[in-house]
Amino acid sequence: MNLKQALEKKGIKGAPKSFDQVGCIAIIEIPEELKRHEKVIGNTFLELHKNIKTVFKKASPRSGQYRLRKLKLIAGANKSITEHKESGCRFLVNVRTCYFSPREGTERMRIAEKVRKGERVMIFFAGMGPSPIIISKKTKASDVIGIEINPACVRYFRRNIALNKTHNIKVIQGDVKKEAKKYYGSCDRVAMPLPETGYKYLSHAIRCLKPKGIVHFYFISHENEINKWKKIVRREASKLKKKAKIKEKKKILPYGPGIYKWRIDFTVF
Repeated sequence: MNLKQALEKKGIKGAPKSFDQVGCIAIIEIPEELKRHEKVIGNTFLELHKNIKTVFKKASPRSGQYRLRKLKLIAGANKSITEHKESGCRFLVNVRTCYFSPREGTERMRIAEKVRKGERVMIFFAGMGPSPIIISKKTKASDVIGIEINPACVRYFRRNIALNKTHNIKVIQGDVKKEAKKYYGSCDRVAMPLPETGYKYLSHAIRCLKPKGIVHFYFISHENEINKWKKIVRREASKLKKKAKIKEKKKILPYGPGIYKWRIDFTVF
């Protein structure tokens, strides 16, 4: 029995269409017309999913420098810290204080699969460390550098390194625009998993590259506007008296009606 069927048995028509599961925590979006039934929905969710111990509803959009949203407890234990498993790794996450999207797990693994032996990999906006740790565990990268500005995320990042027994990761707390300067010209690969405003950091990613290095640039776009983003990449390279060569473009996840999260991989010369 699914959630919609279970709610119909309780006289409630309709149900949330999807949810995010982070460890034993579920985060659901409840339509306005079902708001008065949110506690029943939460408890019904617990009945159907025995591995879930806490149900939060999204109480605001993501906002602010740390990309966080307000969460409201609607069922289960009032617990925001959990252990999430992904790609054979374990991550402690506080869903109230750290940005983390389980939907991006497949994409994190895609990037890890591109990393070659001996590479130095830089991750901008590293959060509590999922991408650096997966790369460290799954590849033979020489070292992985993660920059994150949110101090709460950095604390979990360090704990997750210990939890996964990785030894070639450097954690840097601070603003990418300041901290990346220390690594100009030294990285084989730079990933930029901040699709809303990552374009503001393109010049820093390009400057971090060694010759023939690769940038994984994420952005939000309608499909018919991809050429605009390619032009932005080329323009930023041109400002640094370089040329950008697009190696791959990939649709990652839906973001809104007709709008998607995308990735462009490019190198500069």
